[in-house]
Amino acid sequence: MKIILAVDQNWGIGKNNEMLFHLKKDLRHFRKLTSKNIVIMGSNTYKSIGKALENRENLVLSRCKDYKLCDAKVFHSVDDVLTYVKEKEEEVFVIGGSQIVELFLPYSSEAIITKIFIQKEADTHLHNFDKDPDFEIINQSKIFEEDGIKFQYITYRRK
Repeated sequence: MKIILAVDQNWGIGKNNEMLFHLKKDLRHFRKLTSKNIVIMGSNTYKSIGKALENRENLVLSRCKDYKLCDAKVFHSVDDVLTYVKEKEEEVFVIGGSQIVELFLPYSSEAIITKIFIQKEADTHLHNFDKDPDFEIINQSKIFEEDGIKFQYITYRRK
């Protein structure tokens, strides 16, 4: 299981249930990695997207027992999600939000983070993999720039 998200320089990921950034190159990178695979998200992330992501199996974790979706599978416990994905051959990506990342962090072997080198006002922050002694950087891309915003892909692996 892998975590994949974009963060600002203070590990901010969102504000008012919206992503902080919409960089075309990063969205293509996300699509390329997650397509034909499984994505796990919370109900707030699903609501912010507005629909299931195409060409991926969408799993939504919700505390609300009555929560139902026609275009995604809904689960009500981490254990149920883990049991479901255990039998799958596709790669599994946790795509947010921060509470969902925290719940699946113990089961994640990698984090693919788009680090964006500016700070935006955020009300939601991701786990800081730079300060986590259980993870190490195994790959760093070159620094890209889009619309004056510099960013880099960094892959962390559990030690």
